[in-house]
Amino acid sequence: MKTSEFKQWLEKVEPGKATKLYTDCASRAQRVEKAFQKVNPSFSFDSEYKKDKGENFKYLFSRRGIAIKDPVELPLGTNQMDSIASAVKKYFRYLDSEK
Repeated sequence: MKTSEFKQWLEKVEPGKATKLYTDCASRAQRVEKAFQKVNPSFSFDSEYKKDKGENFKYLFSRRGIAIKDPVELPLGTNQMDSIASAVKKYFRYLDSEK
């Protein structure tokens, strides 16, 4: 995951917010990638993007991640998943902007 580039992109597309918001968003996306890498070491956002621009992966995060069947260390089904899902969507938007 390109954390620093992602934060710079966030600052560009969502200007005027506190630096902590950009850092938190990047940290959430990084948390997701690490959680899925524990289950599948070859997992990456880039590989998911190459499959279908991340559409299936983003779908897993709809409805607070209740569709996720892998034993990942994420707060599935809780309010926290809303901000985590938002970070995932933003990371795929970032990958879109790179192409």
